[in-house]
This record gives sequence, C-alpha cells and structure tokens, in this order.
Amino acid sequence: MKNMKHQPMLEKEKQYKNLLTQNPQKFIIMAFISLFFLSSLLIAINVNPSIIPDEEGHLLYSFHFSNTWGIPDDNDETAEWGWYIKQNPFVYYWINGRIINLLSFVLPKIDQSQIIISLRILNVLYSLGTVLFCYLISNELIHDKWWQLLPVFLLTQTLMFVFLSSGISYDNLANFLSISGIFFLVKVFKKNNFITNSLAWILCISLGTLVKYTVLPLALFMAISWLIFIILNKTEIFPIKAMTTKDLILLLVVILLLIANFLIYGVNLINYQSIRPNCRDILEPEKCEISQFAIGYQQYALEEKLTLIESIKLGYPNPIEYVSNIWIRNMLLRTYGILGHNIYYPVRLINFYQLLFYLIIVLAIIFWKPSSFSISSLFGVIIFYTIVLLIKNYQSELIYGFSHFALQGRYIFPVIGPIYILFTKILKSTPSKYLRWAILIFTIGLFIYGGPLTLILKYDTVFSSWFH
Repeated sequence: MKNMKHQPMLEKEKQYKNLLTQNPQKFIIMAFISLFFLSSLLIAINVNPSIIPDEEGHLLYSFHFSNTWGIPDDNDETAEWGWYIKQNPFVYYWINGRIINLLSFVLPKIDQSQIIISLRILNVLYSLGTVLFCYLISNELIHDKWWQLLPVFLLTQTLMFVFLSSGISYDNLANFLSISGIFFLVKVFKKNNFITNSLAWILCISLGTLVKYTVLPLALFMAISWLIFIILNKTEIFPIKAMTTKDLILLLVVILLLIANFLIYGVNLINYQSIRPNCRDILEPEKCEISQFAIGYQQYALEEKLTLIESIKLGYPNPIEYVSNIWIRNMLLRTYGILGHNIYYPVRLINFYQLLFYLIIVLAIIFWKPSSFSISSLFGVIIFYTIVLLIKNYQSELIYGFSHFALQGRYIFPVIGPIYILFTKILKSTPSKYLRWAILIFTIGLFIYGGPLTLILKYDTVFSSWFH
C-alpha cells in the first residue's frame, strides 16, 4: 500500500526529470523570468515614492481618473503638475482609475501606500508581458533553442528596464503594447494567418498610442513595413478569405481604437497643426501659468531656441559629434544605470557597454546580412524609431543648451527587445567560433555584473537613503 501511495509521486518526479533532460531551455527561460519578476517585485515593494521617474505624477492622474468612469477634466492640481488630459492619450490612467475603484470596493480600508504597491505590481506584470513577448519574437526569428534565450537574458538584466518596471509609469504599458504589436507583425511577415495577426498588431499599437504619444513613430514605420509586405505579396494575400468571428471582433475593436486615435491626434492636427496642442490651446491661460513642470524646465531653457548653425558657432557639438561623443554614452548610462528623481550611474562599466555595442556594429557591417523580410523590417523599425528619438533629443538640446534634459534611456525601450534580438542574430552569425564565444562570455558577465542583482545586493551602500 505504501508503495502504491508513493507511485504517483515517483511518476511525477520522473516526468519532471525527463522534461528537464529534454527541454533544459524551458527551465532556463523560466529562471530568467522568475528572477526578473522577483527582482522587480522586491524593488516595487521597498522603494520609496518619488524615486521612480514621474511616479508622483502618474499616481496623481490615476487617482484623478478614479473619480469618474469617463475622462475627467483638467483641474488646478493636474494643471499644476503640467501634464494635460484634454486632447492627450489617457488609457493608462483610465485603467489605473478602474484598479483603484476595484481595490477600494473589495478592500474598503485600503490606504494609499497599499494602492501604490498594488499599482506597482500591475506594472511589474506589464513588463513581465514585455519579457514574454521578447521571448516569443526571439523564438520566431532565432532558429536555435539556446541562442533564443540570450535576448531575454539581456532584457531582464537591463537595470533601468527592471527599475522602471517596479514603479507606476505609463512606459511599462506602452512598452508591453509596442513589443506585442511587433510580435504580431512578425507573424504577418512570416505569412502566418495574415488577417488575424494584422488586426492584432494594429490593435496593440493603436492601444499603445492611446497610452503614450511616443508610440506614434513606431506605429508609422510598422504600418509602412506592413504596406510594403502587402505589395510584395499581394498575389498570396488577395483575395482575402472570409473572416472568422474572432477576426470580426478584432476588426470592431480596431475600428473603435482608430476612431479614438483620430479624435485625439487627428483633431489635434486639424485644429492645432500639432500632434499635441500647447497648454494655451486647450486650457485657460491662468492654469498654464501654474504648471510647475513647465516652470521647472523653463528656468533651464535658453531665451530662444538655437539654430543648428548658431549652436555650432557657440561651440556646441554638431549632430555627428553629438551622436558619437554625447548621445550614445548618455543613452547607455541612462539604460544600464538609473535615471529617475535619484541617479545611479555605473560610470566605469559604461566604457565596456560602449565597447560591446561598437564591436557588434562592426561585426554587423562585416558579416551580417538580413536573411528575411521579417529581419529587414525589424532592423528598419529600430533604425527609424532611433533616428526619430535622436532628432527629438537634438531639438531639445537646442532649446536647453545641451543640458541633456530629454535624454532618457527608457525612451528606447519600445524597441529594446528587438534590439537585443538583432544583437543576438549578429553575434550568432559571426563565423569565428572563438570570437563568438569570447564576446558571448563577455556579454553575459558584463550584464550580470551591471544588472539588478548587483544593485539589490548593495542596498545598504547604494539605496540606504531610499529604503530606510
């Protein structure tokens, strides 16, 4: 009888051992994801308010949206913060408002600190989705079970990504929707269920643009790539087969999201000739004057925006010098360090990150060739989005005298998963086995040493004023 009782347990152990032997990659990917989740959760539960970038503002707007089931008007409190609700994307705050309503209904005695922790955990889940979609894209494009793991490892060891994931920020939802949209677009390019996956990517990106307007350039180039694919493969795509019930539901949701986008961005272009209107275009002048956000930035702004020629005459770097000497290094500092309301820059390590990425660029020029439309399009999306971000950053420098205010590593996060996938593809294509393994070992060591675990283990030295 005793042997019979223990037999099911022994069978389960045997199954687990067989699974481990046959699919060790699954356990490793689960370990990466679990480590990311626990690291983010630990920071989310312990970090004090006002440390995560703009968390106080996101929390303010979330509570403001919790007061109505619709879209609330701007008031003095929101105007003082300096972000405007009218004619701006709102979905992140609307969702948070509903979560606050639900928590208050289920737990009437819940206090603000508990709500903050709950919303942070929700953001950890958004970023967990980003990690999972990074793996799914990697699985689609990298045809090696071991190399597929590298992009996920790199993402989960990117310090600013983990840190941002632990706080209340619309970036986390925007990143999740961006990479999920990219995944479904890759499925389209691989000629996998054109209608369903086309509707899915449009749905994700349309929702993403309702979370944060910076998703717009990503949406634009994804749409261009999609149209090029249709032109190149029109004989295979048309005539379109009858749509399923699921496709019709997706189509309805997509139409509603596109209408919502038009009511924000289309109306803004028609009425204000801008994607986002100025404060005085939508609010009373007196409300615009109390914006602490605008006042804070205004004190650092030059009297007039410099032209390119004027900036060079004054000794500021030209665009090429700016990219090579300032932009790349600062983006790395703000991606593999932390830039919030407090700053942690691993200055000594950044030289190694620079060396690594320069080396990968050289290897790409010498050895790598895009092997499919999916890879070429992904490369194009990354380049286009990066150029738009770079131009935006340089324009900001001309306003603020090259003070690097708008230079944030988190702004590249909508495409950081695809960047790591291309990084892996390039490294994998290097013909020299010894060089390939040397760079891989260096990469793994660098990302572990510069990653979140090292920071967490240094609570008392790095975060003593934050956590205690």
